[in-house]
Amino acid sequence: MKTIGFCTHFTQTDEWAFDYALSLARARGWQLTICHWLHSPYSLRRDMVYPHLKRIGQVQPVTPALLTALELELRECYEPLLGDFTNVAFKLCEGHYQVELRRCLRQNLLDLVVMGYQTLTSEDASAEQPLVTFAQHLSYPMLLVGPQRPDQFWLNAAARHLLSDLNLPEGSWQLLDAAVQAG
Repeated sequence: MKTIGFCTHFTQTDEWAFDYALSLARARGWQLTICHWLHSPYSLRRDMVYPHLKRIGQVQPVTPALLTALELELRECYEPLLGDFTNVAFKLCEGHYQVELRRCLRQNLLDLVVMGYQTLTSEDASAEQPLVTFAQHLSYPMLLVGPQRPDQFWLNAAARHLLSDLNLPEGSWQLLDAAVQAG
């Protein structure tokens, strides 16, 4: 393994997931790729997005200038947290995140995905399946952190095969099957 993809939605569980992903990248000497999917109020259009990463405003067309501004905003959010760690990349992603995440994994751009445990809002529910269901059925390694504590980890079957590389404390992880069954 060489690249950890940390995907953020700027939630409390994402903070925990970031801390874990950074710690693992440092310990293993792997690259940390910090990803964020641009948010659009339109389920099928991704050419119009919100102009800020953390707040909703009037949508704007996706332009090179907007992408540059949003990448700078992403960097400004996470660079202070990296300390002296420099093996990092930043990636703004467009499109439906579950489709695009699969594409990145298929193209071997990421070896492991780490995300904060998320539940769907009613706004998202029509376009996406719950994150735990998506991760459970994903044939690539994915690990979720939370939802109650920063030392609570959920692994899909593919990530289970990497357990010896993940530096997880004994008893801190479960397979996603349990989260999906719990609903």
